Amino acid sequence: MSKQEQLSWVELIVNSIIAWWYFNHVLRLPANADLFGAHLLRFGIGLVILAIIVSIACHIALKIIQKVAGGGEDAAGRDERDDLISLRAVRNAHFVLGAGLMLTVVQIALTELTQRRGGPVPEPATILALLGTGPLAVQHVVQMLLLAVALGTFALNASRVFYYRRGY
Repeated sequence: MSKQEQLSWVELIVNSIIAWWYFNHVLRLPANADLFGAHLLRFGIGLVILAIIVSIACHIALKIIQKVAGGGEDAAGRDERDDLISLRAVRNAHFVLGAGLMLTVVQIALTELTQRRGGPVPEPATILALLGTGPLAVQHVVQMLLLAVALGTFALNASRVFYYRRGY
Protein backbone atom coordinates (compact mmCIF):
# COMPACT_ATOMS: atom_id res chain seq x y z
CA MET A 1 0.00 0.00 0.00
CA SER A 2 1.49 3.32 -1.06
CA LYS A 3 1.93 6.24 1.29
CA GLN A 4 -0.63 8.33 -0.57
CA GLU A 5 -3.16 5.51 -0.30
CA GLN A 6 -2.56 5.28 3.45
CA LEU A 7 -3.16 9.02 3.80
CA SER A 8 -6.35 8.69 1.77
CA TRP A 9 -7.58 5.92 4.08
CA VAL A 10 -6.92 8.09 7.13
CA GLU A 11 -8.75 11.07 5.62
CA LEU A 12 -11.65 8.86 4.52
CA ILE A 13 -12.11 7.38 7.98
CA VAL A 14 -11.69 10.63 9.93
CA ASN A 15 -13.94 12.68 7.65
CA SER A 16 -16.62 9.98 7.56
CA ILE A 17 -16.74 9.69 11.35
CA ILE A 18 -16.87 13.46 11.87
CA ALA A 19 -19.59 13.95 9.22
CA TRP A 20 -21.63 11.06 10.61
CA TRP A 21 -21.32 12.46 14.13
CA TYR A 22 -22.43 15.95 13.05
CA PHE A 23 -25.35 14.95 10.83
CA ASN A 24 -26.53 12.27 13.24
CA HIS A 25 -26.79 14.98 15.89
CA VAL A 26 -28.33 17.70 13.70
CA LEU A 27 -30.84 15.70 11.66
CA ARG A 28 -32.38 14.16 14.79
CA LEU A 29 -33.14 17.56 16.33
CA PRO A 30 -36.78 18.63 16.58
CA ALA A 31 -38.11 20.48 13.54
CA ASN A 32 -38.44 23.73 15.47
CA ALA A 33 -34.84 23.67 16.74
CA ASP A 34 -32.76 26.80 16.27
CA LEU A 35 -29.90 25.71 14.03
CA PHE A 36 -28.14 29.04 14.53
CA GLY A 37 -28.48 28.81 18.32
CA ALA A 38 -25.66 28.83 20.86
CA HIS A 39 -25.90 25.08 21.59
CA LEU A 40 -25.44 24.00 17.98
CA LEU A 41 -22.81 26.67 17.42
CA ARG A 42 -20.71 25.33 20.31
CA PHE A 43 -21.25 21.76 19.08
CA GLY A 44 -20.22 22.66 15.51
CA ILE A 45 -17.15 24.64 16.52
CA GLY A 46 -16.06 21.93 18.94
CA LEU A 47 -16.52 19.29 16.27
CA VAL A 48 -14.51 21.26 13.70
CA ILE A 49 -11.69 21.77 16.20
CA LEU A 50 -11.81 18.07 17.11
CA ALA A 51 -11.74 17.09 13.43
CA ILE A 52 -8.70 19.27 12.77
CA ILE A 53 -6.83 17.95 15.82
CA VAL A 54 -7.65 14.30 15.07
CA SER A 55 -6.76 14.69 11.39
CA ILE A 56 -3.41 16.34 12.18
CA ALA A 57 -2.64 13.75 14.86
CA CYS A 58 -3.46 10.88 12.50
CA HIS A 59 -1.32 12.38 9.72
CA ILE A 60 1.62 12.87 12.09
CA ALA A 61 1.27 9.34 13.48
CA LEU A 62 1.06 7.89 9.98
CA LYS A 63 4.11 9.86 8.81
CA ILE A 64 6.08 8.63 11.85
CA ILE A 65 5.04 5.04 11.16
CA GLN A 66 5.93 5.40 7.48
CA LYS A 67 9.31 6.95 8.34
CA VAL A 68 10.18 4.18 10.80
CA ALA A 69 8.89 1.35 8.61
CA GLY A 70 10.24 2.26 5.22
CA GLY A 71 12.27 5.40 5.15
CA GLY A 72 11.05 8.93 4.55
CA GLU A 73 9.14 10.16 1.56
CA ASP A 74 11.29 12.34 -0.60
CA ALA A 75 10.26 14.83 -3.28
CA ALA A 76 10.35 12.09 -5.90
CA GLY A 77 7.95 9.92 -3.87
CA ARG A 78 4.99 11.24 -5.85
CA ASP A 79 4.77 10.16 -9.48
CA GLU A 80 2.43 10.57 -12.47
CA ARG A 81 0.22 7.76 -11.22
CA ASP A 82 -0.47 9.69 -8.02
CA ASP A 83 -1.23 12.83 -10.00
CA LEU A 84 -3.61 10.95 -12.33
CA ILE A 85 -5.40 9.37 -9.36
CA SER A 86 -5.68 12.75 -7.68
CA LEU A 87 -7.13 14.33 -10.84
CA ARG A 88 -9.71 11.57 -11.25
CA ALA A 89 -10.69 11.73 -7.59
CA VAL A 90 -11.12 15.51 -7.73
CA ARG A 91 -13.27 15.12 -10.85
CA ASN A 92 -15.51 12.63 -9.03
CA ALA A 93 -15.72 14.87 -5.97
CA HIS A 94 -16.71 17.88 -8.07
CA PHE A 95 -19.40 15.83 -9.78
CA VAL A 96 -20.86 14.76 -6.40
CA LEU A 97 -20.64 18.30 -5.04
CA GLY A 98 -22.32 19.72 -8.15
CA ALA A 99 -25.07 17.11 -7.97
CA GLY A 100 -25.59 17.91 -4.29
CA LEU A 101 -25.88 21.61 -5.07
CA MET A 102 -28.37 20.95 -7.86
CA LEU A 103 -30.43 18.67 -5.62
CA THR A 104 -30.49 21.41 -2.98
CA VAL A 105 -31.82 23.91 -5.51
CA VAL A 106 -34.42 21.41 -6.74
CA GLN A 107 -35.52 20.68 -3.16
CA ILE A 108 -35.91 24.40 -2.46
CA ALA A 109 -37.99 24.82 -5.62
CA LEU A 110 -40.20 21.80 -4.82
CA THR A 111 -40.92 22.91 -1.26
CA GLU A 112 -41.70 26.44 -2.45
CA LEU A 113 -44.02 25.09 -5.13
CA THR A 114 -45.83 22.88 -2.61
CA GLN A 115 -46.26 25.79 -0.21
CA ARG A 116 -47.56 28.14 -2.90
CA ARG A 117 -50.10 25.62 -4.11
CA GLY A 118 -51.36 25.29 -0.57
CA GLY A 119 -51.27 21.52 -0.57
CA PRO A 120 -51.46 19.60 2.69
CA VAL A 121 -48.08 19.45 4.34
CA PRO A 122 -47.69 17.17 7.35
CA GLU A 123 -46.08 18.65 10.45
CA PRO A 124 -42.47 17.39 10.47
CA ALA A 125 -41.07 15.97 13.69
CA THR A 126 -37.34 16.26 12.98
CA ILE A 127 -34.98 18.40 10.92
CA LEU A 128 -34.61 15.51 8.46
CA ALA A 129 -38.36 15.43 7.85
CA LEU A 130 -38.43 19.21 7.59
CA LEU A 131 -35.75 19.17 4.89
CA GLY A 132 -38.00 16.89 2.85
CA THR A 133 -41.27 18.74 3.29
CA GLY A 134 -40.47 22.37 4.14
CA PRO A 135 -40.89 25.19 4.92
CA LEU A 136 -37.17 25.78 4.53
CA ALA A 137 -35.31 28.61 6.19
CA VAL A 138 -31.73 29.72 5.50
CA GLN A 139 -30.46 27.51 8.32
CA HIS A 140 -32.01 24.44 6.67
CA VAL A 141 -30.48 25.24 3.29
CA VAL A 142 -27.10 25.63 5.01
CA GLN A 143 -27.43 22.10 6.41
CA MET A 144 -28.23 20.76 2.94
CA LEU A 145 -25.18 22.52 1.51
CA LEU A 146 -22.98 21.16 4.33
CA LEU A 147 -24.23 17.69 3.49
CA ALA A 148 -23.30 18.24 -0.18
CA VAL A 149 -19.79 19.33 0.85
CA ALA A 150 -19.43 16.33 3.19
CA LEU A 151 -20.52 13.95 0.42
CA GLY A 152 -18.07 15.60 -1.98
CA THR A 153 -15.23 15.11 0.50
CA PHE A 154 -16.28 11.50 1.01
CA ALA A 155 -16.32 10.97 -2.77
CA LEU A 156 -12.83 12.50 -3.07
CA ASN A 157 -11.26 10.20 -0.50
CA ALA A 158 -13.26 7.12 -1.52
CA SER A 159 -12.26 7.68 -5.16
CA ARG A 160 -8.60 7.92 -4.23
CA VAL A 161 -8.79 4.69 -2.25
CA PHE A 162 -10.72 2.99 -5.09
CA TYR A 163 -8.22 4.05 -7.76
CA TYR A 164 -5.23 3.02 -5.65
CA ARG A 165 -6.84 -0.35 -4.95
CA ARG A 166 -7.72 -0.81 -8.61
CA GLY A 167 -4.16 -0.10 -9.63
CA TYR A 168 -4.48 2.98 -11.83
